Parts: sequence; structure tokens; C-alpha cells
Amino acid sequence: MRYRLVVFAMICASERLLSQSPNIGPPPGKLVDIGGRKLHLLCSGPTTSGGAVAPTVVLEAGASAFSIDWTLVQREVARANRVCSYDRAGSAWSDPSTPPGDASVARDLHSLLQAAGERPPYIMVGASLGGMFVRLYQADYPNEVAGLVLVDPATEDRLFTYFEGKAVLIGSLTAEQMRSTVPQRAVAVPRRKPQTGAPFDKLPAELYDLRIKLDAKLIASIPDTVSPEFIAAFREAERARLTRLLALRSKEEHPLGDRPIVVLSRGVESSAEMQAVHAGIARLSTNSRHSVIAGSGHEIHLFEPSAVIRAITDVLTAVREKSRL
Repeated sequence: MRYRLVVFAMICASERLLSQSPNIGPPPGKLVDIGGRKLHLLCSGPTTSGGAVAPTVVLEAGASAFSIDWTLVQREVARANRVCSYDRAGSAWSDPSTPPGDASVARDLHSLLQAAGERPPYIMVGASLGGMFVRLYQADYPNEVAGLVLVDPATEDRLFTYFEGKAVLIGSLTAEQMRSTVPQRAVAVPRRKPQTGAPFDKLPAELYDLRIKLDAKLIASIPDTVSPEFIAAFREAERARLTRLLALRSKEEHPLGDRPIVVLSRGVESSAEMQAVHAGIARLSTNSRHSVIAGSGHEIHLFEPSAVIRAITDVLTAVREKSRL
């Protein structure tokens, strides 16, 4: 339930004018035009006269998260590799999608990387909700993705809603069934305070303060209520995304082939069921590893950045040397 509230609030942000939000200052990266709107992209690491050192690592944040959340990982990976983080539409310095909620995350990211001249192949790294987004990117642009790292990812087989009085997988419903779950009246959006303390305080002090401002901006951009029409569009987009991921898994035993993939699970507030689900995601490739990071909470890239750095490095090595993990 917490996952759905966070994602719902995040997407609602695009319905309100961002000018009402706190001033967050200039972006650390650059604003790239992807066709009438701009997204924030922060790339670092070595390049050559012929372009970026391949493969380029692309970092996809979770729900209600930002490009700067990857700082501890990005700075280390960038010592020897090209690496890019960014903010999705409506988040941090990035313009909202137009119309609200209509843009595809994968399409946005593809346009962003192309416009910025960051060429494939990519190692896609996704945290939480970002884990599903990078898998969808791979499905849409399979020739561009050489490997994956999924950091305590959200998965299509652990996201439920109530239908006819029972908890069912969102991805198992038809569009008509999902429409029947939409409320008939406007719904109040839950309010929260900016996230503070652990693990976000592991960021450098100036970035920790900036993150609080980014979160306050996100919260300020969320309307007090949303219409049934908006809820219906949001739920259908989520259903379609999850249905597609379930379908991709049912087509063949190893839909990711032999692409190297590392899946990391948190060790704190975890469960055997969740870890088994993550192990199943790893088995989508014949060249994979699943690891439980003891002592880490959900944001492994902040709690234990060395574990994420190692996973990225191992996938890079496997891609470059065409070897097993």
C-alpha cells in the first residue's frame, strides 16, 4: 500500500504548477530538451574522442526519489566508467509531462539519452520502482541494454489491489476490471513531510539539505485532491505496465537471455517471500546473481553503496569480457 501511495503522489505532481514549489537552485547537471520540455541529466566519468567509454551506466531512481540519491554510487563508478543519472518528468529540475501522466518513462529516457549524445550500449540500474522501469526500457529497446542491476526492485508479482472483495495482482486485471475499482468522487491525496534522517543523511551535507528541498518541492506540487478521471488514467497506466511485465515473463523461461543481471535485496525488514521473488527476477537471465545485503534497508545505494558499486562493476566486467558473473 505504501508503494502505491508514494507512486500516486509522485505522478499527481504533474497536475500542479511547479512555480508554486520551493526554490531549489540550479541543477547539478544539464537540462536537455526532448521535444518541447526539458529533463535534468547528470553524466560524469571518462569519455574518448570517439564517444563515451562503453557501456554507459544509466541510473533510474525509485518513486519519490531523485538523481542525487545516486551520488555515492555515481561518484565511485565514474572513476573509470561513463555514468548518468536523471530526474523523471515532474521531479526535481525536470519539466512535467504534457499532458500529465501521458509520457512513457522509457520513451522519455530514450529521447533524453539520444538528445544528450549518450550512446548505447547501456548498463541499466534501477532502484525500487526504477527496477521495473529499466526492465521496460530493455523490452522497448533490447539492442541498447547490455546488462541490468536491480536494487531492491518493485516487482509485478508483489503489487496487489482489491477487486470484488479480494486482493489480486494488478497486472492480472483487464482494463475494464481496473476501471471498476476507480472511485466515483475526487480523492484526497495523503500529505507527508519531507524525508529526513537515515539513509538520506548519508549524502554529503550540502546534498542532504538539497534533497530535503527537492522533496518539499515535490510535495508542494501535489494537489490536495485528484479527480476520478485522473485516478482512472493513473491506474490504467500502472495496470498496463504490470500486465506487460507479467506477459514478458510468461513468453519464455529466460526473456533476458544471457545478459548479465544482478538483483540486490535488502536484509532489513525483509522476508523470505520477497527474497524468493527477487531470486525469480534474477532467473530471467541465464547469467545472473541474487544477493541479500545484510544490514541494509530499502535504499541499498545509500545504506550500502559499496554493494551496488560492486554489482555494477561485475556486470560491466561480464559485458566487456563476455563472461559469466
